[in-house]
Amino acid sequence: MNISPNADEFRQILREEIEKISSPRQIAFLDSILIEPYHTRLAWEYGKGEEFVAWVFADLRERDVVAQYCRGGHGARGSPWGINFRSDKNFGQDNGWYSSLKHLIEDWGILES
Repeated sequence: MNISPNADEFRQILREEIEKISSPRQIAFLDSILIEPYHTRLAWEYGKGEEFVAWVFADLRERDVVAQYCRGGHGARGSPWGINFRSDKNFGQDNGWYSSLKHLIEDWGILES
């Protein structure tokens, strides 16, 4: 069963994840892309189409790509931080999901300064 955090819980998760990042360059990048979090539903296409709530929290401003957080799908496999198209209703491939927010932004190309 997927237990999604509520809005306040997710904001706390996000704050704690951001606090783990020490790079000024990465923090500045995050500050420029963060949006008011909202939730969407993603279907787990590798199972039986189960749906999980994902929090959209950043607009990467390229090709309609957003950053998401979800405890289900790849999150249940240890990678709750994802890069996905805003219009996607599925999780997509596991190589777009990460164990931490820091790994997500590093894969996006924002390395430590």
